[in-house]
Amino acid sequence: MSAPRKPLHKGMLAGGIAVGLGVGLVASGFGAGVLAYTLVKKAERESRAGWILVPVIVAKRDVAPVEALKLDDLAQRSIPEQLVTSSLVRPDSSAYVIGQSLTVPVQEGEPLRWAFFPVATEDLKPEETLLSKECERALDLQPDRPKPDQTAGKIRERIVGGGSP
Repeated sequence: MSAPRKPLHKGMLAGGIAVGLGVGLVASGFGAGVLAYTLVKKAERESRAGWILVPVIVAKRDVAPVEALKLDDLAQRSIPEQLVTSSLVRPDSSAYVIGQSLTVPVQEGEPLRWAFFPVATEDLKPEETLLSKECERALDLQPDRPKPDQTAGKIRERIVGGGSP
């Protein structure tokens, strides 16, 4: 026969249960984190499954307005085809923007748009200049077209005179 067992001390029993719960909670939290990470990565892969990536030109660094672009200021990045429009500068057209100055500030990584560059009116053919002037006249005839004001005084004068704000 074996010796009779000692009765368990209540403090030891409570401590063992607390340690067991603590280890169980940590292990459960770790397992839940791994599961969540796996599910997020799977959803990410599924959402990108049909994407066709297209290269565009982006700024390699922050570029201020009126600063002429150099080749070192440009980088290429691929973005989904659904987000690419004709307004973005593509790699095959990058030679046209080198040496050009910007009209707006551009942040690092931002895709370059043709609208960021000044319009070269001196290179327009005479018929294109006439068309541009005709379009401007047609726009001026629209009654609801916002009127550009140059100074605060002109804005105040127009509002006090009964014009639209």
